[in-house]
Amino acid sequence: MNPTFTKRRGFTLVELLAVISIIGIIAALVLTGVTAATSARRRTMVETQKQTLMSAIQTYKDKLNFYPPDNGSLASITPGNYASQYDGASAANPLLYELVGATAVDPLGTKYNVHLTNGTFPSGMTNVTMTAFNNLYARGAIANSDPTTPQNFLNPQPQDFTNYTMTGFTGFYGLTVAVPLTNGQVNFWHYDSSSQYRHNPSSFDLWAEFSIVQKGNKPVVITNGNW
Repeated sequence: MNPTFTKRRGFTLVELLAVISIIGIIAALVLTGVTAATSARRRTMVETQKQTLMSAIQTYKDKLNFYPPDNGSLASITPGNYASQYDGASAANPLLYELVGATAVDPLGTKYNVHLTNGTFPSGMTNVTMTAFNNLYARGAIANSDPTTPQNFLNPQPQDFTNYTMTGFTGFYGLTVAVPLTNGQVNFWHYDSSSQYRHNPSSFDLWAEFSIVQKGNKPVVITNGNW
């Protein structure tokens, strides 16, 4: 008895295109979901970090009766040089030193040896000269540096900070944000407690500029501030 063969019908072009289209739609939905989740996670990380810093800054104020000093050059910025200087000066702030507390050894000598209240800075953070510190922050000293009672307002001590090196100075440029900028550059928390341009004239401005991915897979830099 001869076996019976059943002729198989192949997929038509229309059917193949339909399947490919469905796969494409599913992939797009998955990618959109992942992108949205990533952006939401970044927003949450920055918001959480901002609330932690705001709480520490307010505690500092309650204890010392003034807000942590910012970059001293902010107070003298004028409309003529606002665009070119304000962003950099607000990011280069001594907020880390002020919130964690530091003591200065031999402040009248040639070295400014900064030590945290809780532990020590990473390698390279000692023997910072007074001149270099002042050049970066336009501040001659750290306000929260009483050798008898330096206070740490960030406990546990944060570890996610990035070293910044300039001529004559190796140290922290400022507090880094949990989420970097689009171009991968280190992103710092901006802080302003003295300039005429701040949104909160009776207190301080604290903000971060970080990147998220929106519809069309395009990165966008957004701002999260306390105003």
